[in-house]
Amino acid sequence: MAKDAAIPASKGWRDSLRPYLEPAPLAALFLGMSSGFPYAMIGATLTTRLAQDGIEKSSVTAFALTFLAYNLKWAWAPAIDRFRIPVLGHIGQRRSWLILIGALVFLAVSILGNLDPKASLPAVALAAIAVGLAGATYDIVIDAYRIELLAPEQLGTGSGMSQYGWRIGSAVAGAVALVVAERAGWGVAYMACAILVLPAIITGLVMGEPERKIERHWPAYLSRAFYAIFIVSFPIAFLIANRIDRWLDVDILTLMVLVGYLFPLFDLSARRARDIGWSSHVNWLIALPALALAATLATDWTTIAGYVGSALLWGLFIVGALAIGALVALPTKSREGQAADKGAVGPLGEFFAREGAILILFFLLLHKIGDTLANLTFRLLFDELGYTNDEIAFYDVGLGFWALLAGVFVGGIIYARLGMKRSVLFSLILMAVSNFSFAGLAAAGHSNWGMAGAIGFENFASGIGGVCVVAYLSALADLRFTATHFALFSAAASILGRFLSGTSAGKLIERFGYVDFYLLTTALAVPGILIFWWMIRSGLVDRSIGTAGETEIEETPGAVVNSEAAGSR
Repeated sequence: MAKDAAIPASKGWRDSLRPYLEPAPLAALFLGMSSGFPYAMIGATLTTRLAQDGIEKSSVTAFALTFLAYNLKWAWAPAIDRFRIPVLGHIGQRRSWLILIGALVFLAVSILGNLDPKASLPAVALAAIAVGLAGATYDIVIDAYRIELLAPEQLGTGSGMSQYGWRIGSAVAGAVALVVAERAGWGVAYMACAILVLPAIITGLVMGEPERKIERHWPAYLSRAFYAIFIVSFPIAFLIANRIDRWLDVDILTLMVLVGYLFPLFDLSARRARDIGWSSHVNWLIALPALALAATLATDWTTIAGYVGSALLWGLFIVGALAIGALVALPTKSREGQAADKGAVGPLGEFFAREGAILILFFLLLHKIGDTLANLTFRLLFDELGYTNDEIAFYDVGLGFWALLAGVFVGGIIYARLGMKRSVLFSLILMAVSNFSFAGLAAAGHSNWGMAGAIGFENFASGIGGVCVVAYLSALADLRFTATHFALFSAAASILGRFLSGTSAGKLIERFGYVDFYLLTTALAVPGILIFWWMIRSGLVDRSIGTAGETEIEETPGAVVNSEAAGSR
């Protein structure tokens, strides 16, 4: 388990601040700003906008499904890591991706802001998904650039600066959007916020291309059984998503399934082709059929066939099916990779081989359900209670931002004093109680003092949880697979809550009302608390942590690895 490093008494405040003022940690601050703002554009800001346009609650909360792009970003991260952009790539792989994806984020946010939800809600849903995909991809590029830019001894400081930057970017975007929308409309507001793509791009141009430090250490060999399961699971996942979308009367989850499968398809097909002795150029046989299938499922057969012709469309599907069928059916011919990987273990295999892995997974899935359900509906409550955009900007964005920073600072102290286990349990209880405060606000009605108290307490609790809970997620990682493990753990920590928010939160509010809904979210936090308490009592927390938690590292108070897992909303 990580040990707390004592700060020498001889250090003055200037010496303590010096690491934060070095070029690389300062760069992490500006990178974090650009990383945080797209999340706000499809989060609280879009919720406020849809609520003010009179969109029904079940449709508004369905937009929480667009956040699943952040849970799926690990699926296309390998493509970003490997592929060099033609022409633009001459300035460096990371910097060229920063510029390209930054431009796409700017475009997607601008389009979203200039669509009218009352005229075409499906178009707004598609634009929100585009912002989510572009924002999640921007996260991939920014995280890779930041990690490779920072020296090993700067990782703690840089992570903290990135977290503060993320919060600043999110808060500035949220406040600017509300204030500008009140005076000039949502289109102008979104375009004003889109300018926040620039800090990361400018940072990349100033700091230069970083040295590549990360290598993949897990087995590259891919069995045909795993590839077959991946292919067969697609129609099942798509049909389930389609039924849920019909129930919600939106087209969000089906599009997320298409994206979630399309990106890893090319990576897995290239690996499978290598193992049967083919060239990875087989992806050229798969690319057009896969894109045509995705377009057909996202729209309809008649529309796509009208563009390319029915005969060509059938031809593409037959070619794609034959290529994928061959990848599944043909036996492995290249045994060199297999021999080299004998005895090696992948990131998922390593985790599930640990004692109590299933119980830990249940904890990861359950512990944030109540918190996520509550967080993604606050703006609906504020609109119901009649708060103006200026009031929301002042209390939810302004006061909430400073309360969260205070919570991050206090969380660092609590973590140092209580240790990981007790601080995590304390923060879980605190975050559950914060949901109860919104039941009180809903019962009290429009009250500035009530809103200040509820928002302040919720953000303060989230700040503490952002340090303590994420420290535990970090400790679970194996040092051989740090990035992949943390991406998977943080995705598991929010995916179920976001899914339930998108599919049921609005309907629950319409049925039970806000007071009972927030009482329900408080109750839903209890199972996660009880599971972690039992894990402490049984000693499972100590026995199940990864090598990252067993290594002596310097703990930087307030340094949070990932803002999403830290309870961002």
